[in-house]
Amino acid sequence: MGGSSGGGYSGRRHRTVQQGLSDADINKCLRELLREYNEQEREAINRHLDVLRDSLELTDDDVIRFIFGGSQSKHTAVNGLSDVDALAIINDSSLSGQSPDTVIRQMAERIRQRLPQTNVSTGDMAVTIKYSNGIEIQILPAIRTKSGVRIADPGSNRWSNVVHPERFAQKLTQVNQANGGRVIPTVKLMKGLANQEIRSDRDQIAGYHMESLAIEAFRNYRGTKDLNSMVRRFADFSSRAVLKPIVDPSGQSRYVDGYLGPADSPQRQRAAKAFQGMLNKFDACKTESELKKLFWS
Repeated sequence: MGGSSGGGYSGRRHRTVQQGLSDADINKCLRELLREYNEQEREAINRHLDVLRDSLELTDDDVIRFIFGGSQSKHTAVNGLSDVDALAIINDSSLSGQSPDTVIRQMAERIRQRLPQTNVSTGDMAVTIKYSNGIEIQILPAIRTKSGVRIADPGSNRWSNVVHPERFAQKLTQVNQANGGRVIPTVKLMKGLANQEIRSDRDQIAGYHMESLAIEAFRNYRGTKDLNSMVRRFADFSSRAVLKPIVDPSGQSRYVDGYLGPADSPQRQRAAKAFQGMLNKFDACKTESELKKLFWS
């Protein structure tokens, strides 16, 4: 991916705008928001995943196992925002000989039977469950082979080449550790900010994409490692970086952000404008109330 990911975000501009809030005030407010995110996230998501496990229990020789592959495994989930992906590993099962489309449809039907009032939809790769509390969970069926895990290959109704979902999580973990454990909290906050700023479903930034932008933004980051500075760094960096595709290290697809089209596409231009808008609104907050409302209504 082009561009430099080093450096920090200059605070000169925001200090002239945010007359009513000190850096300490902003960081305190952001920490409080994180506590609220974390408290609601764990209980709600774990409850939903427990029910989904029960609904997908198989009989006889069928074996299915959940491996968290999305925001849940990387601890970046935010209530109402996250693409909480779980790989449903099918081992030694009668389903393992079926096509991805058949497996996805059967899984969706079992979930609908257990959750008849819940929005359950299917796509080329996964079953998506949308809950009334705003949480959206995607379950990707996967086949375990001797060489590794295979998931649905979009558009072909065949199982993919071997993918490595752990590679992405490892990269995010490494960048997070190199920055004092503050990258993952920054991603949570940015997901909240994006959800408030981007109201159109068609323009929402995928959670996997947000996490990939974070890896690029903080790979060689040398700025101040507090939430205030890092949120600004993320928004400022992403307003430029989102214009170019990011290669997917897991092998799941060519790009993590292919849904936005080629470089400099209209969708990417809108995303760049949205990130710049997030930064501008963050800079303009003069009270803690305004700041909290920006992240969470």
